[in-house]
Amino acid sequence: MATAEAPLREILKSISFTQLPLRRIEPFFEADPIAVPWLHIYGAGPAASEGSSLATFDVECLRVLAVLRFAGYRFDIAHTTEPNASPDGRLPYLVLPDGTALSGGEIAAHLERTGQGLPPCPLDGELAYRTMVERCLAPAAEYLAWVDPVGFEAVGDARYLGGYPAVVRCALGWVRSLRAAAAVRAGLPEYGAVLDSEVVAENALRTLDSLLMLLGDGEYLAGAPSLLDAHAAACINVLLEAPLKSPLRSALLAPDSKYTPLVEYALRVAERHLGT
Repeated sequence: MATAEAPLREILKSISFTQLPLRRIEPFFEADPIAVPWLHIYGAGPAASEGSSLATFDVECLRVLAVLRFAGYRFDIAHTTEPNASPDGRLPYLVLPDGTALSGGEIAAHLERTGQGLPPCPLDGELAYRTMVERCLAPAAEYLAWVDPVGFEAVGDARYLGGYPAVVRCALGWVRSLRAAAAVRAGLPEYGAVLDSEVVAENALRTLDSLLMLLGDGEYLAGAPSLLDAHAAACINVLLEAPLKSPLRSALLAPDSKYTPLVEYALRVAERHLGT
């Protein structure tokens, strides 16, 4: 019995699909090939860190940047405020010449595969110090730049979200602030939902005290460039360079500050490894 679809079936049968595509439309845009990997970091270019020698005010981006520079890895920097091109939706990420995009967690494995990983750290207990920085110092820098109202207005909103329409800007700032607040709570579980700058500063200052004792008269915390130096120097430089108002910044920059050797160490690492 014939159906209404029968004529359409007959027409489709008469069409040959052996040569596809039937029509090729040239792309409107093709990205230029890259000769070296590109590290995409947070920021709208040099203007995003105006008045600072740092490539960005984002701690994680600075940490990865330092690791690549420590390893002598050859790459270029690209600034972006859009993390959605990253495999995990976060910055930074590394794009290889073949088009492969590596998230922050995959970059270290890539360095190992290419034989450019950092040598084993000679410092006993390095993992304990890195955990301290990760739980207390890094969340403090994130909190001051993205959660604290003064820091958010001066850094998060003004430097990274200014190019978006008002509604999108508000939504992105809200999401980024929630992530930063979650990172602080993860580092300070004993305080539950209570977050304030004094609590964050108190824990960060204890970490700075430990790092100051570890540094001593050395050039690096671990004796040679390490993952600990990458993370600690990134955090301290954000506290020093970003336009933040906090007890941490005051403690670091006071004329008679006991943290002066730590400040000099961080600035030395920044000059060598954290610039654009």
